[in-house]
Amino acid sequence: MDTVVRDKTWLETFFDYSFSFEYFKKKGMKWPLSILVGNQFVGYLDCKMDWKTKKFIIKERNIFNPDFIDCKGIDVAIEELAAFHEAKEIIEK
Repeated sequence: MDTVVRDKTWLETFFDYSFSFEYFKKKGMKWPLSILVGNQFVGYLDCKMDWKTKKFIIKERNIFNPDFIDCKGIDVAIEELAAFHEAKEIIEK
């Protein structure tokens, strides 16, 4: 899915969705996860797993569609992703 999401023309044509972010930062790279709800891309999540402390850290959450800003389904999906990585805690900065 990663390659498909990076094809901005395809995303805009089929999902009416576009995004922009900086790939490279001073201290590393940014690899956001696109958020798909039903058949709509509604934003992205920049997160990381701190393996030493078992904390799932959400560095940035960008929701572009205002209908999904308080979407419980997105929160549940984040909890499931953190559980998959065996996180003991979720921290949102």
